Amino acid sequence: MSDAELRARDLVIVAMDYGQFTLAGGFEADDLALLAAAQQHPPSASDGRSVLVLSPHQNNFAMKVVVELWSDRPPRDETAWDQVSVEPLAVGPTGALRLASPTLDDTLCPTPPDEYRVEISGRGFVNYGWPGSTEPGDEWRLRLWPSSSGSPGDVRRLWNMPGYGTPWSPIPGSVA
Repeated sequence: MSDAELRARDLVIVAMDYGQFTLAGGFEADDLALLAAAQQHPPSASDGRSVLVLSPHQNNFAMKVVVELWSDRPPRDETAWDQVSVEPLAVGPTGALRLASPTLDDTLCPTPPDEYRVEISGRGFVNYGWPGSTEPGDEWRLRLWPSSSGSPGDVRRLWNMPGYGTPWSPIPGSVA
């Protein structure tokens, strides 16, 4: 049983395009390097100051994201989500977590400056790439806790579209 305590919870609506979004704590990031790293080790990558997350959906212009701040590692519930990863993330003196996607407006969520682990969980996916709508209804949750609580290890779960697998699976007969 965890002694973790939920300290804050916010729901934000984020516009996401190009199948990716970033989490940043007020520092500059090399988004192209993060994208390459996330494609090598999906579904996300971190440089410690920013995280890039790959989404199965090409877009969702009204993506619901719940942001939770915890006192310690929250109780595990990965099985309730289709895609999960945990990454390190620093939030600087700005005291804001910025959620962004290429060419779209950023969304800010007040977050105390600290070194965190962030668990990124998503569900409700309908397809890889074009989801059939600009608001397909997928939902995400970000759970942040102090990194001093220790590393949870490499937590990664990829959504497997029925009858297809994962979008990052090698194509049979291709050269890796």
